[in-house]
Amino acid sequence: MNLNLSWDLFILVFFAVVVAYSFIIGKNQTLKVILGTYMAILCADGIGNLFGKYFAVSEAFLKFMKLFAITNGEQSVVFFKVLVFLFFIVLISVRGLFHVDAEDNRPLSLRLIILFLMGLLSAGLMISTVLVFISGTSLIGAGATGNNILTDVYQSSRLVRVMLDYSNLWFFLPGFSFILLGVFHKKV
Repeated sequence: MNLNLSWDLFILVFFAVVVAYSFIIGKNQTLKVILGTYMAILCADGIGNLFGKYFAVSEAFLKFMKLFAITNGEQSVVFFKVLVFLFFIVLISVRGLFHVDAEDNRPLSLRLIILFLMGLLSAGLMISTVLVFISGTSLIGAGATGNNILTDVYQSSRLVRVMLDYSNLWFFLPGFSFILLGVFHKKV
């Protein structure tokens, strides 16, 4: 069997891992991860923009970043945003000060379908955010820098194109599904 590593394979494996993890942690924790992801997006983007403005232009810092094969300020900002984003998701999901309680008495098959869909939406939100950050675009600040790091990957990977072209949909759907679950929630 010849298996080529590619961005498409990475995205498919990421989706599979997040969906499997959603089944492990359950619906309440998956909803908490989605809410935490939204908070982590805003925090990572904001602090990443501040980082880019004040620290990424420092010669001493750029010398330090060369240890990690990061050669310019734009790459260091992308690296920092992705790192902070992932750290905040874990931190909020594990130690967040809120609790989600969405237990209901729907049939098991429907609860499993909802959990599967929430896992898919959670994975889509996370991977599209990482790809948007890697592309150099800021969600809350200035637009793209003009030197898109993902140009070659975008041209060669169908799934990267889907994730970036429909990133607004990936950002919208998890939050909207959370609202719909609340509207149609049946208390036990």
